[in-house]
Formats: sequence, structure tokens, C-alpha cells
Amino acid sequence: MNKMQHPGGTLISAFKNSRKNSQTGMEYRTIFEKSPVGILYFDQKGLITHCNESCSNILGSPTKRIVGFNIKSSLINKKLKETIENVFAGESGTFEGECLSTITGKTLTIKANFTPILDQDGSLLDGIGIFEDVEQRKQVEEIVRMNELRLKMLLELHQMQNAPLHEITDFIIKGAVELTGSKIGYLEFLNNDDNVLEMYHWPKDALNLSISEDEPFVHPIRSTGLWGEAIRTQNPVIVNRHYKSDETDEVSSIFNETLTRHVMVPILENEQTVAVACVGNKDSDYDESDVHQLTLLMEGVWKVLQYMHKNDLRNKSLKIHKVLDSVMSSSPAVVFLWRPEKDWPVEFVSENISQFGYSVDDFMSGKMIYGNIIHPSDLDRVRTEMNRASNEGFSDFSQEYRILTKSGEIRWVDERTLIHTDENGTMDYLQGIIVDITERKQANNFMRIEHDLDDALDDKLNMQDAFENVLDSALETKTIDSAVIYLVDEHKGEFDLVAHRGVSERFVESVSHFSQNTIIANFFMTGYPVYKYFSDISFIIPGKDLSFEGLEAMAFLPVHVNDELVAAIALGSHKYLEIPANSRNLIESIANLIGVILSRMKNDS
Repeated sequence: MNKMQHPGGTLISAFKNSRKNSQTGMEYRTIFEKSPVGILYFDQKGLITHCNESCSNILGSPTKRIVGFNIKSSLINKKLKETIENVFAGESGTFEGECLSTITGKTLTIKANFTPILDQDGSLLDGIGIFEDVEQRKQVEEIVRMNELRLKMLLELHQMQNAPLHEITDFIIKGAVELTGSKIGYLEFLNNDDNVLEMYHWPKDALNLSISEDEPFVHPIRSTGLWGEAIRTQNPVIVNRHYKSDETDEVSSIFNETLTRHVMVPILENEQTVAVACVGNKDSDYDESDVHQLTLLMEGVWKVLQYMHKNDLRNKSLKIHKVLDSVMSSSPAVVFLWRPEKDWPVEFVSENISQFGYSVDDFMSGKMIYGNIIHPSDLDRVRTEMNRASNEGFSDFSQEYRILTKSGEIRWVDERTLIHTDENGTMDYLQGIIVDITERKQANNFMRIEHDLDDALDDKLNMQDAFENVLDSALETKTIDSAVIYLVDEHKGEFDLVAHRGVSERFVESVSHFSQNTIIANFFMTGYPVYKYFSDISFIIPGKDLSFEGLEAMAFLPVHVNDELVAAIALGSHKYLEIPANSRNLIESIANLIGVILSRMKNDS
């Protein structure tokens, strides 16, 4: 598979050709304006002559402020200035790092490539700068790195099942220190029977103690001072200042170096504190992200640690295997090992693949390969991304796509994959994690639709327009493709259709009015939503065969104002046999919104 050509190479080539060919010039302008990276041109004097929208967004300044800026004489950052000066010497240059924008005063973290555009005789025509904001990319890379580190620790713990407890605790504490960028760490187990804490620490010379390095430091809980706050409150504690011990504190005095900062995270089991993990002396202040990383780490290893703490590990290896299996099975992340072959035959899959309806044997027996469960519409894209990552020498990559469960449901997953190579650099297996993100995808869609629904409450709209807006928003739900709204005559109790979407005029004419003593009216008068197959409903409407409409599922929702039935909404699907549970919250919110509209209209009148 060929590598993707960088937009910069395309632009430079197109720029030169545009002088010869008007069609190429048009292509160049399209690439320039639509490029996802920031692009600017400057002339022989260093004056910026053009910049695209991405450039304006990264710099945080409108185009008119950027155009005309002298990139040669006005820059402050020495390294960036030297990089650009290379262009005027006829050479390309690259800059990556922080710089202060003299246009906006904004501190940027960018990766930039600057290239001269030369005439045939080698003289400078113009220069081009192509850059991207790498701050967000670095944040994502850091999250991936943290996730990989935790997974690596769990896998290595699995291989340490016969190691003594002090080696296990050393490994965990060093991992916590690395994960948070700290310098020291300790792990304390709570012994409620004796009301004491057993402390393991790293590095070994962190404490001024005369006990063996393999033995824990045992001290009463009452002697902990602030150190015991995480135990007492069962909440994480962050201290970003030098801690001055009080008279009850017998712990801080044993540290060989001053603790300037530290964070403590309690480990709970059955709502009881069983241990405390602590790290300290990070170069910068601790924050909630450190608490989050430390908490995730300790939750992942606790079931292993509790058995290691109570039993001789050499005689309990079978139990440790079961605990690790339990940790992986209860995790939402499904772990895979794939062979780097077409559509990825499976070498290993964790038991929790069952959340998608499959068994481990489905894959390990060879009956299925991973590509079999990827949605057909996404399979080519997943293959392409895998090939690109391999061809470009990536060590890891991530992507989102759809898979099919064994029952045929569609789920969205987030895949994070590590590419493992042998000593010759040849890819020998893929280590992946997939997490079901369907609810997140649906939540994003739900919030967008709710935002649209808020527009329906615009005070400038009349009732009919407001109803039309509500129906438009209702049809944004993928499982809903038709809807009608009825108003209830407060004197006669009759239902009259006032707005509709997604149904034929023939259907509208057939159901435009019905009285309160009809069976269909009873659906609305139950006081709560009713969800039915359309085939169950069609035959109970007297004298009317509505099968021509081709509906499959229906929802009937009453609308109340001050406990009085004032309206009703019927929603349907021509495609789905039933309205799924994950759509019902939204459509019930739509019914409530109609009540708000009617209440507002009533108050206004």
C-alpha cells in the first residue's frame, strides 16, 4: 500500500504547475483552502501573502491580521527564526516545539515545515510554511501511553505469579511512580484485626528504617496524622505543599527526604478501605488526572494483590490465575492477540468477548476470524488503516468502527492496537483492545438532538411552527421516521391531528380524527407511553385498513399539563420492528416538550 502524500508536497507541485495550467491552479486553491493543516505563503521579502482557514484557527487570529505580517523580521523565537531563514538560503527547514506568536501573543505547540519554491535557475520565488497544532495530538498520545502502560503491567503481573510479595509490591509501586511522574511511592495494607498499617515502599532507601528491605514497616493507624485522611474519608487526597507533621504523626519522620507533594488513593472492597496507594515528589503539582491514573491502576491489580498479601504466592498460583481472569472478564475492554494476516486470525481473546455474544471458542477454534465481525461497510476502511500503520512504521494506532454482535446488532467500538515486531523488524503479532463506545456515540447524538429541541421553545414561534420544529427533531432519531401530533378538545375529549411528518396524505386522512371512546384513544389515556407492533394496532382501528402505510413499530405518548391530557404524539418506524430502549428516553422528552409548549401558549393567552 502506498503512503499518503503529504499535503505540502501536493501544494508545492500544484503551485509551480499553476503558473502553467489554470486547471491545476484551481486544484491548488481547493487543496490550499480545504487542507486540515495550517498553510501560509510568504514572498521574497518575508511578507505573508496567503494563509488558509486552518492556519487562522491554529494561530487564533483572522486571516487579515496574518496576511502582511513579516515572517522574516518579526519573529521572536530564535530556533523558529533560524528555520525560516533557511528558506531564504534555498533550503527546507523543520521546527517542532513551543513558540510565542507575535501576531496574537498566544503560546503555541506546533510542528512546522518550511520549504522554498525555486525558479528553474535556482532563485527564490516564494516560501511555504505547513504546520499543525500538536498539543491535542500529544494529549491523546499520553492517554494511549498510560493505557498501554497499565495493560503492560497487568500482563507482566500475570507472569509474576510465583514471585514473593515484596517483589510484587515493588513492581506495583514503581509502576505507580512511573505512571504519575513521581519520585517515590508506597503501598499500605490495612490490617483491621490489629488496627495497623503494613507499608511497602520504593525506592528502598526512601525510609530511614532498620528493618529488612523485604519486610513491611508496620505502624498503628492512629499514628498517621494527615497520612490517614484517605483512610478516614475513603476519598483521594492531594497535597501540593510541604507537609508539616503534627504530634500524632509518626510516619513523616521516617522519610529520608522532604515530601513536597504527594497524592493518596484509597483502595476499597465492599465499601471498606483495605489499602492505600501513595506517590510523592512529582516535579509539578498533582491534579485529578494523577488521581484518575492511580485509581485505574490500583483497581486493575487489587484482586491480584489481595491474594498475594494473604497467601504464599508459590502455593496459590492457580488462584492468582483465576483472579486475573476475573479482572479481565469484568473489564469492558476486550483483549485480542491477532496474527498479521488477512482479516486478522485470532491467537487470543479474553472471556469478556461474551458481551458481544461470542465465545472464546468461536475464535480460537478457527471457525471465525476477527474480520468476520467487522461491519461490511467499515471493513475496507479498517484494512486500509491497518496497512497504513504498518507501511508507515507505526508502533501503535487507534480507530473507531462498527462490529456485528452474534445476534446481528450493530455496536461501535474503539480499537487501540500495538504492533509487535521481531528482532528483524518484521511484524509478528498485533495486540489490541476494543471497547464498546455505542452509548457514547448515542449520547453525542442525543445531546445534539436535545439542543435542536431547545430551539423549538423560541418565544418568536407560534404553536404550529413550534410543533413542526419538534417533529423535525424527533425524526433526527435514527429509529424514528414518522410522527403525528394530536390536540385534545378539552370539552369533547376528541383527538384532532395538527402536525405530521413522514407519513402519506392517505394515512393522515385516515387517522386525522378520533373520539375518546375509541380503542386507539385508550392508548393515550393510560397515562404512560405505550410501545406496540403496528400490526397489533392496525386491525383495532374500526373500518380502516392501514397496512398500506408499511409501518412496523409505533409509540403512543400522552402529553399532560397539570395532570390534564391536552395532546398526544404518535411516533413510528417503517424500518424497525420495535422502538429500541435507547431511543425511548429521547422520544419521551419530546412528549414533555410538547407539554411545555402548550403550557406556555396557555399562559400567554
